[in-house]
Amino acid sequence: MTVDYSRIAAFDIRNAMWEELQNAGIFNSNDYMAEGFNYPLVPIIPSQQVPEFNNLLPGKTYITYDIVQKPYGVQWWISDENMVMQIVSRSNSEIITISNFLTDLFRRYERSALDINSQRTAGSPFRFLYIKLESANPIQPFMDEGGFMSGDFSINYTYTRDVDQGNSDSGRYI
Repeated sequence: MTVDYSRIAAFDIRNAMWEELQNAGIFNSNDYMAEGFNYPLVPIIPSQQVPEFNNLLPGKTYITYDIVQKPYGVQWWISDENMVMQIVSRSNSEIITISNFLTDLFRRYERSALDINSQRTAGSPFRFLYIKLESANPIQPFMDEGGFMSGDFSINYTYTRDVDQGNSDSGRYI
């Protein structure tokens, strides 16, 4: 079996977060249909994709993220990462609403992990142990009048990834 090294645990969190934001009525996927696309764009994007997103859907609220992997200890089978997000909007109240919702979603340690585990993509090799809120910072001011505001948000999560438990017990990913 070939290992898919392009998969990262943050994708499972991003997908579940998108689903939860829609279920709560905070985001509507119909608002994220770009011209020429047959499916809505997910407004939770890596920071590097901001120019493309703004070109396709100018003025829409979105969330950027970056991932920081923490060092491994002697428990090498447990990964520890931070997802640093920025909520970007022209609306102060939207940023506050999204930040409050994400706080509620991710502040519950093991219970937050259970929610994400239940929504994982089929075939995902990741199992989350806990997710906790690292920080939720107040809204940053406009960079220019009438422009975008942002709110910073950060979570910490630990997870395991399926490893080889065969005869060799190599501990390598499967």
